Amino acid sequence: MTIVFVTVALNIHQVGIADELYRLTDGNYWFIEIGDIGGDNSKGGKLNNFSQRSYLIKTTDGEASVQKALQLVRDADVMIYGAAPLMYLRERIKTGKLTFMYSERWLKKGILNLLSPRLLKQQWFYHTHCHGKPFYVLCSSAYAVRDFRLMRSFIGKCYKWGYFTDVHEFDIKSILYKKRENSRVKILWVARLIDWKHPEVMIELALQLLQEKVDFIINMIGSGDMFNQLQIQIQKHELGEHVHLLGSMSNERVRQTMLSHHIACFTSDRNEGWGAVLNEDMGSGCCPVGSIEAGATPYLIKDGLNGFSFDLKKKNDLFEKVLWLIKHPEERERMSIEAYKTIRDVWSPKNAAEQLYKLCQSMLQGESYVVEDGPCSKAE
Repeated sequence: MTIVFVTVALNIHQVGIADELYRLTDGNYWFIEIGDIGGDNSKGGKLNNFSQRSYLIKTTDGEASVQKALQLVRDADVMIYGAAPLMYLRERIKTGKLTFMYSERWLKKGILNLLSPRLLKQQWFYHTHCHGKPFYVLCSSAYAVRDFRLMRSFIGKCYKWGYFTDVHEFDIKSILYKKRENSRVKILWVARLIDWKHPEVMIELALQLLQEKVDFIINMIGSGDMFNQLQIQIQKHELGEHVHLLGSMSNERVRQTMLSHHIACFTSDRNEGWGAVLNEDMGSGCCPVGSIEAGATPYLIKDGLNGFSFDLKKKNDLFEKVLWLIKHPEERERMSIEAYKTIRDVWSPKNAAEQLYKLCQSMLQGESYVVEDGPCSKAE
């Protein structure tokens, strides 16, 4: 089986899947990198260099690379189409071969997004050229299927997908045992300090926890426009002992920091297509409390089993979930173990690639393959 993936860039959230698919196909996998087509799509991978991967084709290298890419698009058994010019999809659909679109949600701003020229062009192409074709969606947001349904697209053809981070193998029980040495509950928040990530919610949380007289510390990693505003709030409310703004860190240092924290809060609103920091929180043994509006949360978190989801619009919801975890350390540890297992066993690059390979294989052979949970299970 030959698989080709066409999208903007090979980054830290794509390379794990790419490596696994290259292995599964015995080298018959190609990643076509289009280059930045209108924004920063590095997704945390700016400092990483994956240009030496043997499966990588960069169309920015010149016309010969573009022609090679187009030929692969026509010839491959399976194509995955991400953020790329429509000409690649147009060439593929002509072949009538198995194709997947790799997509976050489209309607982050509701009906306003329906005015997007790119969306209108893509939907026009879908409805005029793609009906009746073996064309499916890998939904890298729990809300993508709802958006497609509203646009009358891909009905019954949506599969769960996402962004996938490296899985660090370790003895999770030993990690949690070390955390017990610190009687002070450590809460972590990692993201850019911008409005739709809602870092201000952590200041509110700190004030509420202080009223309960619990012993806690909140560490916030990231930089952005709201840094000074948050610093002022910390000083105003005399939270310096409890809330620390740590600034930016390398991805490896962030992962090491996660290993020492008990709870991780993920507070993005619906503008968060996925939110790979949630994968990393869970894969590092933190008990997650994640905003239900973010694309990753409904897929990754099973309430009460491996963490909690919360509603940003519901007053005290985050506070009540965090306070419960502080007061129930044994249950918190149990959920932390399950969170780690969720990322290690289900939402890992290895498992996602294997499930996708099996799904493609069954489709090509006209057979049925059903995944009960996780990547490549049906998105309803």
